Amino acid sequence: MSNTECFSFHPGHHIHHSKIDEFSQPRTMVAISHVMDNAFLVTLNGKTEYWFHHKPERLLNALTRSYKEGIEVTRDKKFLFVYTGEAIERFSMSQENITSCIQVTNNPKVHTRVALMIKDIHAQNIKKLIERGISA
Repeated sequence: MSNTECFSFHPGHHIHHSKIDEFSQPRTMVAISHVMDNAFLVTLNGKTEYWFHHKPERLLNALTRSYKEGIEVTRDKKFLFVYTGEAIERFSMSQENITSCIQVTNNPKVHTRVALMIKDIHAQNIKKLIERGISA
């Protein structure tokens, strides 16, 4: 397991709970396939383009469990929703090659106070999502 974790909320990284409410409707069905690394081919309304996500393994896992017609995207193409039968997995997507992850080391000698503060905020956001029935 890696010593670092991503804390970025840039496009293609994590989703802030307020953005889900703001941008979740309307949605359109899409077809998606993994190309390589963090790149995916997405076909929306007959047009195919590259989209990116910072944790491709998480998105691939959801896609392998998705319903046949259970993959949707928001109108602005920022968020992908994958219906797995167990939950609705939500992904922030980017149509441009994504920025690097913001990482905070787990090494207690480096940025200890900042790391703890960011992890606490992140945990609070995850708790809020779970309380609302959103997979986090």
